[in-house]
Order: sequence, then C-alpha cells, then structure tokens
Amino acid sequence: MIVLMLYRLLWWILLPIIVIIRLFRDWRSPLGLRSFSHRFGFQKLPTADLIIHAVSLGEVRAVTPLIRRLLQEQRCSILFTSTTLTGSDQIQRTFKRELADGKLFHAYLPLDFGPSISRFLTAVKPKVILIMETEIWPNLIYQAGKRHIPLLIISACLSDRSYRRYQKIAPAMHRLLKSVDVLTQTDEDTLRFEVLGAHSVERMGNIKYDLTVSEAIYQKVAPLMAIRDPQSIYWIAASTHEEEEEAVVEAFIKARRRAPHLKLILVPRHPERFQEVRYLLMEYADAHDFKLSIRSEGELAALDPAADIWLIDTLGELLLFYLFADIVTVGGSFVPIGGHNILEPAYFSKPIIVGPHMEENRETLFKFLENNALIQVDAEQLSEVVVDFANDLSLRERYGAAAQRTMAENQGAIEVVMMKLHQLLK
Repeated sequence: MIVLMLYRLLWWILLPIIVIIRLFRDWRSPLGLRSFSHRFGFQKLPTADLIIHAVSLGEVRAVTPLIRRLLQEQRCSILFTSTTLTGSDQIQRTFKRELADGKLFHAYLPLDFGPSISRFLTAVKPKVILIMETEIWPNLIYQAGKRHIPLLIISACLSDRSYRRYQKIAPAMHRLLKSVDVLTQTDEDTLRFEVLGAHSVERMGNIKYDLTVSEAIYQKVAPLMAIRDPQSIYWIAASTHEEEEEAVVEAFIKARRRAPHLKLILVPRHPERFQEVRYLLMEYADAHDFKLSIRSEGELAALDPAADIWLIDTLGELLLFYLFADIVTVGGSFVPIGGHNILEPAYFSKPIIVGPHMEENRETLFKFLENNALIQVDAEQLSEVVVDFANDLSLRERYGAAAQRTMAENQGAIEVVMMKLHQLLK
C-alpha cells in the first residue's frame, strides 16, 4: 500500500509537468490538440459492458480481429479505448461504420491519475475491463478492484527489464495483481506473472498471429501498383525511431552501389517526428543527389515513381505499403526499443530484416529464426542483407513463404480470449 500511496502522491506532485508534456506532444502531432482534455477524463462517455484497451496503433491492429468477433456475436456493448493519437485514429478509420451505427463506442483512456480514472469508470460502468498486452496502470487496477470489476490482461508479456523492475516492488505487485486475470504469450511470461501474484494466469499465445486484413487494403494498393517501376525493388523501413533513419539511409546509400534498382520507403513510427525526418531526408537528398517524394503532399498516385526515396508521413497506411514493398525492415530494433510487430509483413509473405534489439518480441523472434523466416543483423550488416534480397527473387520468396507459414502455424489465441470473456461476462 505504501508504494501505491507514493505513486498517487507523485501524480499530484508531477501533474503540472505531465500536463505541459502532454500538451506539447499533442501540439506537435498532426492530429492536433482536440483530444487533450480527454486525457484527464473530461469527455462524453457511454455506458458499456466491456472496455477493451489498446494503448497504441500496433495494439489496436492486433486486437481488431477480436473486436470484430465480439461485434458479430453481439453479446455485449463495447467501449474501445486507446492512449495514443495514432491508435485513436486507427480505431476511428477501421470501425467508422460501427461507430456511426452505435454498435461500438470509442474514447481515450485517461492518464492513470486517480480522479480521472475514477470519473471514467463511474461514467462507463463496465462489467469487465480487458487490456491488450502488458499495460499495468496501478490506479486503473486499484479502482477496478475497488468496484469489483474483473480486469483481464491478454497477450501479456514481460521483458527481462520490466520483470526485474517489478520484482523490486514484489509485495506491492502482489497486492495490485491479486484480483487480475492474465492470459500470457509464453510459458516464461506465465511463470513471471504467477511469481508476481496475479489472480489467475494461463497461456494463450500471441494474439498478433491472428491478424486479419480487410479486402479494402488490396483495393487501395491499386494506385501504387499503377505507378510502380517494374524494374525497381522497393525496400520499406517501417516504424523507425530516432537514429534509425540515419542508419537506414546510410545502408541504402551503400546498397545502391550494388543494387542500383533499389528504392527506399521510409515510415517513421511517431507522427510528431514526421517533420524532423523530412528535413533529414532532404539533407541526404541534397548531399547524394537523391530524389525525394513526400506522401502527404498529394494522393497515393502522386508519389513520384522516379524518386529514390518515399517518405510516408501519413497515418494508417503501413499495411498498404507492406503489401506493396518487396523487402521489409521493422524498426525499433536497431535502437534499444525492443522491436515492433513483425507479423504484419509476415502476413503478406514478405522477407523480413530486424536489428539486434528485439527484447519485447523475443518469443516471436525465436520462432521466426528457427524457421529461417527472417534475418537479424546489426546496422553495419544491414546493407549486405538488403543487397542479397534485392538481387535474388528466389531468396525473397523463400524467406517470405517461411514468414507466412510461421505466422499461420501459431494462430488460435482469439479462441482462448473468447472463452475467458464468456466466463467473466456471465
């Protein structure tokens, strides 16, 4: 209880700083400030039987098949929440019709500030709260337990670093998680949550393997295919972070010497960095006589097919460009972020390259490496692997097929979640 009390006290002490930081981040985003007050629980909220929370864009995509399954069964009313602007934007575009028809509701989950969480739960009156992956918010968990609302964490995983941190406050974690049900990705995650004192723990696998893609994606790619240079090979570096763009462009410069038909598609992870990356690419273009085309400056078909580099500074189009590309590098793995979702390009049978930092996706990485379904390199080796893929169609096809097969072999997690939800919602 002392740790929880200190956590609450810190929120009150740091609240002015948090408000300023949140305001600055929302101001920098192309989505603007329209959601700022929602961060603190000041928003119009519906009542709902089930809250499903996915913090950001990747988690929203991963849990989307589960949402669609629940909507088909029509067993309960659902409020689909997110934390990030990109996650919210994805929800509103993916479920535009369902939101308009009142079959699904959407709101931001407030920051984990006690009064904001209390106001939120009082308004929504949920019967069950479902959290995607491992978002352990003490005030949310405490308020749910106080109100006897079952809280379920699905596709849960704990990195070595997170587990070590939680072990340092083991008594507080035991008290916090004693009423929380957890469905984990791996046996190791199961053991870790049991040690931390979760109420019930069961392995379900990784829900991201159950990805489904709308037919609309295949229709939307048509304008890109119409402007595609048939002699070129398109390499996409997706969900990149600070310092990764430089590493990718340097690798691209080296690779072009042996694969002059190679083109680069760069997709930064965070919208607030779009402008920063744009300036960086303009500098490289000037220094190396590259031609740069910017996605946000026109329609899809307005991308310049003669350009050496495309910057994708828009939201919600990553799957589209995964489908279009020939080679995929997934970011967050060349800097100590822990890596991002490799299952989206695997769905489209693309050859995948990742960096050395895949700590947050360790189990998935091992499965893919065992099946020769991706290549893991450091930044210095990146250009060599890209050249190999660019110059060898059979190599691309072999790795792409292995990636898709590995994904298909590990599906089925949604069924475990559905059974658990039916128990909790009775």
